[in-house]
Amino acid sequence: MRSALHHWLVALGLSMILLAEHALAGSLQVLDISQASAAEVRAQRQSQESVGWWLEMGKQLVLYGDPVESDLPLLASYDGIDPNELLLRARGCSDHAIEAGELLARGGRWELRRVPLGMQRALNLTRFHAWRKLTPNARIARQYRLDAPAQRGAADPALQAVVDRIDAARWFADLEALAAWDRSSYGTSELSAARDWIAAQFDGLGLDDQLQPFNMNAPGGGAITRFNVSGAWTGSSDPQRWVIVGAHYDSRNASGSSTVNTPGAEDNASGCAGVVELARALLPSQPAASILFICYAGEEQGLIGSSAHVQSLIGAGQLSSVEAVVIMDMIGYSADANLEALYESSGSYTDYLQRFGAAAAIYVPELAVITSTNPFGSDHVPYLQAGVQTVLAIESDWDIYPHYHRSSDLPANMGPNALAMGGAILRTNAAVIAEIAGVDAALFADGFE
Repeated sequence: MRSALHHWLVALGLSMILLAEHALAGSLQVLDISQASAAEVRAQRQSQESVGWWLEMGKQLVLYGDPVESDLPLLASYDGIDPNELLLRARGCSDHAIEAGELLARGGRWELRRVPLGMQRALNLTRFHAWRKLTPNARIARQYRLDAPAQRGAADPALQAVVDRIDAARWFADLEALAAWDRSSYGTSELSAARDWIAAQFDGLGLDDQLQPFNMNAPGGGAITRFNVSGAWTGSSDPQRWVIVGAHYDSRNASGSSTVNTPGAEDNASGCAGVVELARALLPSQPAASILFICYAGEEQGLIGSSAHVQSLIGAGQLSSVEAVVIMDMIGYSADANLEALYESSGSYTDYLQRFGAAAAIYVPELAVITSTNPFGSDHVPYLQAGVQTVLAIESDWDIYPHYHRSSDLPANMGPNALAMGGAILRTNAAVIAEIAGVDAALFADGFE
């Protein structure tokens, strides 16, 4: 940790130098670019660069320096901003980053906050990855529509067949089944019951199901053994090439260590049920590549299960065979009928991110896609750190979901848009996975030859 903290402090110092060079007496403005064209956003950024700097944060554009005239809606304006007081805070589990300072803007899974220098010194730097000094003129998150080609491609019949097999009602029924168990990784019998239920679903689909043990710390000290559960499809013609489809099946409530009242419907029965539903949709088309469908435990304690899986791939010399990974975490809540999903990876895999936006445009046009190359805090991170092309799919309203990490995270509380939201993300993911894995036209549309 000392080495990581040292690197963070060096990066922090470099960013402060950059900000000092760009610092001008002026204000910070937050513009609404949710309806802006690509040309409007580009022109606004270029105008601002002459007097200050900008941050693109999904549907918000942050401008610092002398105000530049704009026809775009103004969401907020702040005067007397010291740029050295600006930090980016990762939004997610409260264990990752304490809340500090004043919220100014948000986009992707990050917040722009004004944090006085004295308060910055009080932050827990051992959680250095949750706070970042911003770099001027950067994209934190980006609306896919701003980069979408003028003409959409035509639907591929083979991919359309997979997409059409997604059954949102069936997915939600599986979500309800999982949410009936308390799935804290510190628990025992109910966690095991959920694990075995997942294994039974994989087995029923003809997958090679396995339990993969790993150790983690117990709350009171000592080690406990928990399990990832997987189901493997052997590729029909290209079995040495692998795709991984994953989500965590463990859950928590506000206490973090409680083993009761942890239904975790949205977080993350939704993603785990999505893994099962994607298997149902993909297998009838007999994918050419092998696919590992996997659900992890230990995510809420620090991505322990997914990290263990990555280490097992490295130990077995199999990591280089993994072509792509799709992780799902919280895919079913939408505060309104406007469906929006965030797809997140690292800057090395922007082309991969764009594939999900393109798939949604063709197969799920009701879904608005935002992309981010600032990954944080879910099971995609261990794969990215190992150099594997990986994406996280998450609905965009998770941070305003009133039952997040609470005992009230129940299926009934996910609201009236759950089937539409979950179905939209699953159809998008199905199209991309089917394309990467390689499928022919539906040979067994009803599951039988």
